[in-house]
Amino acid sequence: MADLHIDWPERIAGAQARCREILSQPDFAAIPGIAAGLGVTPAQLGGLVARTARTGLPQEAWEPLAEACERQGIPGSGHVLERFVLLNAGLANLPHAPGLPVAEEVKERLLEQVLYVCAPDRDIASLLDARQHGFQVMCRFMLLTRFPTGQSDWEVSAFPRSWLAKFPLRDIPRALACVFLRAGGHRPFFETHTAIRRDSPMMAEEFERETFRLMAISMRLQPAIRGHMAASWLMSPNLAEGSPHLAWQAAWWQECKDFGAVWTNLGPAPADAGFLVGDPRRRRLYEAGKWKPLRGVLIWARRDLLGWYDSQYGR
Repeated sequence: MADLHIDWPERIAGAQARCREILSQPDFAAIPGIAAGLGVTPAQLGGLVARTARTGLPQEAWEPLAEACERQGIPGSGHVLERFVLLNAGLANLPHAPGLPVAEEVKERLLEQVLYVCAPDRDIASLLDARQHGFQVMCRFMLLTRFPTGQSDWEVSAFPRSWLAKFPLRDIPRALACVFLRAGGHRPFFETHTAIRRDSPMMAEEFERETFRLMAISMRLQPAIRGHMAASWLMSPNLAEGSPHLAWQAAWWQECKDFGAVWTNLGPAPADAGFLVGDPRRRRLYEAGKWKPLRGVLIWARRDLLGWYDSQYGR
């Protein structure tokens, strides 16, 4: 798929107008005054998104504000306060989106995250409840520090050197060579995470390849990025035993390995990793002791990932 060609000034202006339209509605427009009554300045109100994105929701600042909104007839069930702070952050950062060194399709997907907050149609409880992890993810989208590709998102991170002590002994030399020789150092890396807001509820190989295609395009625009890394139970070598419909995952990670990636693991995946959610068959097998997934890891040096991209799509 060719990169999109987008009239960014028009798209940004349209998105900003939509944000302002929502923020002008009575419940949203009342929030600055409610905050001021608590001694919360506009800067502090705006800082809630940055603090949440960085370290999680600051309860001591959030709860009094949420309670004050409730007293003024703005119910928490509508997540108006969450949407207010997200939209203001998105509005401030939208002008910077066109200049991001990422694929055009990723910029368009970032814009879609802002427009979703304007008119959330589903997943509102998991994405717009400040006490849920999804809200932290949405904060990072608004700050343009998390990048969506459909099935997965990525953030800029660093390879945790503490992982080395948890790898199987046989894989440690290859992991060291990948990170410190082929990649040239442990930071910065693109780190992928399964998207909370996905295009399709079913994971598929074509969408995984799309993630890596968009990452490779973006990596080429960012010479400082040393490679890609990820850790997930979805990378467990015995995944197909618990989820036969995801058997394609192992073949995909093996293909990455054939192009220089290191595919290893950090030992058993913890029970709260996510594999017990959504598929009763996995839960039954796990609770019966018949399936124990590992927390798989993929490390892929920049030169090798771009080599894969060139072999599939050309330069």
